[in-house]
Parts: sequence; C-alpha cells; structure tokens
Amino acid sequence: MTENYTEVQHKIVEAARDLFVKKGLKGTTVREIAAAAGTNVAMVNYYFRSKENLFDKILEEAFKTLAEKVFTLIDSDLPFFDLIRKWVYSYYETLSEHSYLPIFVLSELSHNPERLKEKFKLQNPYQVYAKFAIRISEEEKKGTIYPISIPNFLLNVVSLSIFPFLSTPLATQLLNLSEDDYRKMIFQNREYVADFIINAIKKI
Repeated sequence: MTENYTEVQHKIVEAARDLFVKKGLKGTTVREIAAAAGTNVAMVNYYFRSKENLFDKILEEAFKTLAEKVFTLIDSDLPFFDLIRKWVYSYYETLSEHSYLPIFVLSELSHNPERLKEKFKLQNPYQVYAKFAIRISEEEKKGTIYPISIPNFLLNVVSLSIFPFLSTPLATQLLNLSEDDYRKMIFQNREYVADFIINAIKKI
C-alpha cells in the first residue's frame, strides 16, 4: 500500500483485500475482517469507519496503481512502438508486484459492477483514451501502422497482459509448475506479448 499505514492498519487492509477477493464487498463483514486481521471491530471502524470505506481505499489504489503508469507512458514522447512495449511491460511489472489486482477487480465485477464502474471513472480513462487516439491517428498518417479500431486494440493489450495472471491457479496445475515458477515464466513472456501486439499493427 502506498499510504503510511500502521502495522494494525496494514493487517486490516491485507485481511480485507483477501476477503473481498473471495466474497466481494457485500459478502464480507467487518467482524470477518477484524478476525482475519487479529484485531477487533472497533479498531477497523476507528481506522476506516466502515467496510465500504476500506473497500474504496483498496479499489481506488488498485486503479490508481495501473492508471498512473499507463497515463504517464501515453503522455510521454516515447516512439510509438517503444510506448506499446513499455505499456505491456508496465502491466506485467505491476501485476507481478500486486498479484491480487486482477482477481480483486474481476471479483467485484461479478459482485458489484456499478460500484466498480464509478470508481474506474474517477481515474479519468477518457483522458487516456483521447491521448492514445491522437497517437494512433499520427501513426496511421505516417503509414507506420495499419488502420485499427482503438477499442479493439485496447482490449487486446489488456487481455493479453492480464489473462496470464488471472489463469494462475489453472495454469500451474496444467503445467505442473509452482506458483513462483509460473510467475517467472509469464514475466519472461512479456517480450513475446509485446512483439505479438506490435507485429499485429505494424506495417512492414
């Protein structure tokens, strides 16, 4: 977490995150969070006021972690294909450090999509989209890339970057790998994913 939490606050956040992933906001109680954190309900309410506020803090940080990196890249002067490569790398790096993020977001999509949508809007995704649309238009005019559908392209980048992390429980079983070995493998795989995305739109 980026905030300067005390040890007790940190334990509460970690416990709440695990429970939210498994049960969603509605299915989780403050009493369960307190028990998992080794504290009591009063301490959870003292630090975070309610489970909704605690959930919002975790969710906002999840989006902020990804959104800040992506927007910084898109807003940079990097050559276009370097931008795409670093964009893919940023997902792999962030998700390797915060492995709970994909499951956390997916869980809430199934439990409470409207709440998730409102929190996502706070990260101003339209500004990122508009910036990227300008870069795409510039590259198309230069003749460096084929004309593309921006929504489809964004969906492909996100899907190819995030799915390996979502599929960890199944993939480790099918490949007979430990979770650590699997994560090392998919982190190395980022190069292949970046090349695949770039080659799909690059004019030779």
